[in-house]
Amino acid sequence: MKKIKSLIILALLFILPGCDSYLDRQPDDPLNVDNIFLKYETTLQYLVNVYSWLPDESDPSGQVLSVAGSSDECSVSFTSRFFGLYNRNMISPETSNSAFRSYTYINLYTGIREATYFMQNLYKYPEKNTEDITNKKIWYAEARFLRAYYYFLIMRFYGPVILLRDEIVDFKSDDLADRDRAPWDECVNWVTDELDAAAADLPITQNSTWWGRATQGAAMAVKARLLLYSARPLFNGNSLYKNMNNKDGEALFPQNKEASKWQQAAKASKDIIDLNRYSLINNDKVTPFENIRNVFITRYNSEMIYTSERSAYKARVATTPSNIGGTSYGGVAPTQKLVDAFAMDNGRYPITGYTNSGANPVIDPQSDYTESGFSNFTNPFFNKTLNTFKMYQNREPRFYANIFWSGQSWIAENKTVDNIQFYTGGVSGPSNTQNYSPTGYLPLKFIDTRLNTIDGQWGNISHPLFRYGEVLLNYVEALNEYDPDNGDILKYWNEIRQRAGVPNIEEVYPEVVGNQDLQREYIRRERQVELCFENLRYFDTRTWMTSEKDDDGPVYGMNISHTNHDPDGAFWRRTVIPSEGGYPGVRIFAKKKYLLPINQGELDRVKNITQNYGY
Repeated sequence: MKKIKSLIILALLFILPGCDSYLDRQPDDPLNVDNIFLKYETTLQYLVNVYSWLPDESDPSGQVLSVAGSSDECSVSFTSRFFGLYNRNMISPETSNSAFRSYTYINLYTGIREATYFMQNLYKYPEKNTEDITNKKIWYAEARFLRAYYYFLIMRFYGPVILLRDEIVDFKSDDLADRDRAPWDECVNWVTDELDAAAADLPITQNSTWWGRATQGAAMAVKARLLLYSARPLFNGNSLYKNMNNKDGEALFPQNKEASKWQQAAKASKDIIDLNRYSLINNDKVTPFENIRNVFITRYNSEMIYTSERSAYKARVATTPSNIGGTSYGGVAPTQKLVDAFAMDNGRYPITGYTNSGANPVIDPQSDYTESGFSNFTNPFFNKTLNTFKMYQNREPRFYANIFWSGQSWIAENKTVDNIQFYTGGVSGPSNTQNYSPTGYLPLKFIDTRLNTIDGQWGNISHPLFRYGEVLLNYVEALNEYDPDNGDILKYWNEIRQRAGVPNIEEVYPEVVGNQDLQREYIRRERQVELCFENLRYFDTRTWMTSEKDDDGPVYGMNISHTNHDPDGAFWRRTVIPSEGGYPGVRIFAKKKYLLPINQGELDRVKNITQNYGY
């Protein structure tokens, strides 16, 4: 048993699709049943295989899946990544033929096939004892959850899918030549029904030996997010897709806006709250900053609903400043827009808008914010007092838990590198490599200063796929859309703000309360800062259909082309970054980019599949 548990843990920490073993034979191979499902150990190994098709969302560099670099929260310097083409509107059915296609489509359908095969063969052999019966029930529910989750992962990028239900189909073959995508609502209904069925048999929790395996809360959280996306404008009465019909003449996207979808989304999130299983980390014996940090460096804590358990190498190596010793790349960069989004310590948002295409911020005079001058300031992340640009002073605790700027010291266990420099000629500035911050910032959310990252000690991570903080924000957003006076909006919204160390929303902005439009605006802003770098912003702006505003035009940062970061020098001026991922120019968001194109290889193979709008 110990050997099998170790195998599971290893597989979930270092998930790589396509293991070279007999488990990867085609599912119609009759030897699979004889060799696998007759034995406890090999049956469990096959379940590991079903899990193995989960994409790695912990890597912010974009070499695997992360979409942060195609959202307005992040700019990435690394070349040969999907976001380089995407941000410049060069994505097409032909150019999308890359590793990204595998991780967003082909691998997930392979996981769906493997899950279905597992479910159909699991009970072909009699159970030997009560423990065996219990295990099989849970394993079946895990595979059922994974199959539904794989569909959700495809749907968030492409919209309606080819819905196979209980069919076993090799998606890489030509077997689907006459098939087409099912309507969106049909897909949503089938996936949520499957998640409900899985949740009924999944365990409430997993002990530390089994972190990363499905739980009841995981199934409920996937359902809640899917229903939230389905209620938002992209999938709820979007006239942009009014002429999209499948080969049977069925409308792929619903054209009637239904308020009931917001009610369904709210209920799904409230059901998770009512489990009383999860809670925000909010220890009153430590500072709000420490509480926020502990969410992301404490393994599988009370806030985590479903996580990816793995080495933290990818999560941290791309966000550690380059050239500070050992291996580090430092090419993932928060945008100036994200820096501006965080509140001041008094709870007010300093920047209310921009003029001149984002070059000039509109500053709230009541926020006590200024972009003029330097003075000594102690950043709680590294606990060092330095001469600091006033832009970064007196901000809310989440700001310091997420944003690293030029001139600070990097602390890693008992080692310190002072004066990190993001300017041209600086130790971590632009060079002839792609390892630098395009904006003059780095993200800190998953950095653990207790580890010696300078010498390559990266540790392990419980990367949040679903966490309780998101559930609370999902709930209040859905409530606001059909019942803006509901008292739960302030109750649960303020739980997030109180943990963040800022005043309740009604204390700072009393005019917001009960005003649906203002509540919508500020709830979205709360999501922007609370959930940054968790691979959610990309999908938020697209399902809200705000990407034409949020994800279009120049990206701003500090002036990394300058040759020093002396106080009051040119480095500290908002500047349009010249390139991302090796591509010059500004971002272009076209309406077709709300969904990804079906790849040309799929169009050639699945003859009747309907392409997405605009491609």
